Amino acid sequence: MTIPVISDIFGWLFKQFYDLSQQNYLLTLFLFALVMKVLLLPFGIKQQKNSIKQARLRPKEMAIRNKYKGRNDKATQQKLSEEIMKLYQEENVNPMSGCLPMLIQLPILFALYGVIINPITYISSHASSVQKLTAAFKAAKISGTGTQIDIIRAVTRTPEKIAAHFKGANFDVIKTELTSIGKSFKIGNLDLIEEASFSWPLVLIPILTFVFAFASTKIIRKFTYQPSTGDASTQASMGMMDWMMPLLSVYISFQFAAAIAVYWMFQNILSAAQQILLYKLYPVPVITEEQIREAELQLKGKSKQHSKKKDAVAADDYVIDDYDKTVEKDKSGSHQKKQDGIMSSRKAGISPKVKKMYAIGKKLHARKKI
Repeated sequence: MTIPVISDIFGWLFKQFYDLSQQNYLLTLFLFALVMKVLLLPFGIKQQKNSIKQARLRPKEMAIRNKYKGRNDKATQQKLSEEIMKLYQEENVNPMSGCLPMLIQLPILFALYGVIINPITYISSHASSVQKLTAAFKAAKISGTGTQIDIIRAVTRTPEKIAAHFKGANFDVIKTELTSIGKSFKIGNLDLIEEASFSWPLVLIPILTFVFAFASTKIIRKFTYQPSTGDASTQASMGMMDWMMPLLSVYISFQFAAAIAVYWMFQNILSAAQQILLYKLYPVPVITEEQIREAELQLKGKSKQHSKKKDAVAADDYVIDDYDKTVEKDKSGSHQKKQDGIMSSRKAGISPKVKKMYAIGKKLHARKKI
């Protein structure tokens, strides 16, 4: 798939890396994947920051969920959803905003794919001959999906078949350049222009594709905030996805040239590395059971912090009242009762501020007595 402007920009960039790497296609794929990951990094940062906001609201969200726990009727579930949405609106957090960066990246990924499967258009000097080569490829009835990588393979392996149907006089020049490009796909005995198969060493492609895809999924999951409730069905679905996506990658690796699968491996490796980096730079707060219990108390109007404030005020009042009583008793001349008052104040667990007030009052009382 080609996207106007975007594909042209990416194609030009791909050509620069191809020349810079001295026509090493593997290194070109890696450099291209690395730069694309850097360009898309702002979207990853936005997603991570949104995860932090959601994590901070997690205790309040769980308090609401626990409020309706065990009640699965439709009316209750609707009320639960309404209260959670109200919570997010009050805190100005959009739980779906993390999907926006992914949607923005889709056309970019399509454009990247179009650049990779069309090397004749973007890294050769014979882009104007693509239609003639495609028509010759189809007329020769050569097996393959008809991508430009398939055409390069056909020109390199069976040039006579393409030449027989090519409508033009410069086929030999085109063949020389495309053959050179085809050689750049080779890594020892592994030819990235070929499709994955069960023959050695091409069998390494689907195996490595699965390994990197599976490992990347696990790593990204570990270093990403998971807003799910953690119920059994959700965990089962996540576990199934951990296997389905890598297996899908393996299937795709058998359908296209190995170069596409290699690029996908680089993307998986870099995606995992990026998520670890974002996790370190923008750590998601860890939510504890105590925070959830505190949120439940706040929801019920029985917050521990509120109770502590009430207890502190009550304690201060008690100490002051106790001191006043002590002074009144001391006026009657009973020294023992004064000591009892001091001891009762100490037992009350007075704060440093009240202790200071008590000391000042004691000095004033001593002066009056003199």
